[in-house]
Amino acid sequence: MAFQRVFDPLKSKPVSQSQRNLTTILRDNFTIPTWLMLGALIQGVLSFLPYPNIALVAPVAMVLLFQVTRTALQSFGVLKNPRMDGIIPGRVAAVFPNEKDGQHDKAGDQQVCAIILGIRSNHPLGMFAKGFKEAGDYFDQMLAELDKDATKHGYLGASGWISCADRGHASEKMGLLYFNSAQAVHDYAHGPLHTKAMQWWIQAHKSMPYIGLMHEILEAPKGGWEGIYMNYHPTGLGATSKEVEINGTKAWVNPLVRAKGPLLWSRGRMGKESGEKDWQEFHDAVVQEDGEGFFNV
Repeated sequence: MAFQRVFDPLKSKPVSQSQRNLTTILRDNFTIPTWLMLGALIQGVLSFLPYPNIALVAPVAMVLLFQVTRTALQSFGVLKNPRMDGIIPGRVAAVFPNEKDGQHDKAGDQQVCAIILGIRSNHPLGMFAKGFKEAGDYFDQMLAELDKDATKHGYLGASGWISCADRGHASEKMGLLYFNSAQAVHDYAHGPLHTKAMQWWIQAHKSMPYIGLMHEILEAPKGGWEGIYMNYHPTGLGATSKEVEINGTKAWVNPLVRAKGPLLWSRGRMGKESGEKDWQEFHDAVVQEDGEGFFNV
């Protein structure tokens, strides 16, 4: 029995989530005091305008009033809350479709490899230091190349992150990329574009000791991975896609399906045998909230 997919198949592969968001990176590059000082400087410049009291206070008061009013209206449901855009209500799980007909009929039925790529600028200028932009440009170019010919490279998708456990600004940036196998990662790494990027790094890194790079590779066999998401946006494995054939036509299918039946249990999401009450306390809590029918596919 096939599980119910969340998203309809697409004609082309979605763009990887790990493409840089310059607004987020710029905001993270400076400390809160720096941003406050910048705001104070702007106010100081405005003090030279006619009627300085109005020029200084009125814009800030109007923007703050607007923000507070909008937040209140969103909180009470009068206005739409944009932070809920893209949220998938309820529980969903990652089950990759089979290549024959695109159905999600068996959990954990393929090997998955994840590579974690990290970069951090330890220069006082952060992202504006020499070499940081060039490194990011190479990364974006490689993502674009992977998106363009994903099936050839065994590439599934990616998500981008900024560390919240770092120093509070100019934090570590990370890309989490998924492939079919570690061999696919190695094959791509030895290709022209990544080789060019590594040649640039080898020649330049001695003059840029403040830029740190890292990567880790983890490969999980069939039945050795799973993912579940509750009231969450597509991310991680949930932001990947796989090319399959449906009724003789190529299509890209996202792995997210409704998490019911065996997909409620971690072993079930791995494609392993799991009892109806694999986790008794969880089972009882769900029955109390949603009833026994929740466990039916």
